[in-house]
Amino acid sequence: MRDFQIVFVSDVDREHLMAEISYRKQRFCLISKEGESEKMEIEFLTDIFIIEKSVVMKFPLVEFVDVLKQAEAELRRCI
Repeated sequence: MRDFQIVFVSDVDREHLMAEISYRKQRFCLISKEGESEKMEIEFLTDIFIIEKSVVMKFPLVEFVDVLKQAEAELRRCI
């Protein structure tokens, strides 16, 4: 999972923190809990910032699922 990174970000238009997931420094998706924690949403970014070296977005499914679970658990702990 070292290729994945979770960064918690805030937006002035939102009440709660969001978890931004990147893969090899390439932004990939956001997880937000604007409603209830049980209704978290994932948003795949279309305005992706492209880093200098192209990143192939192909990775083991189990690693992606693990990073999603980690981000979800950490967001649940945020007030």
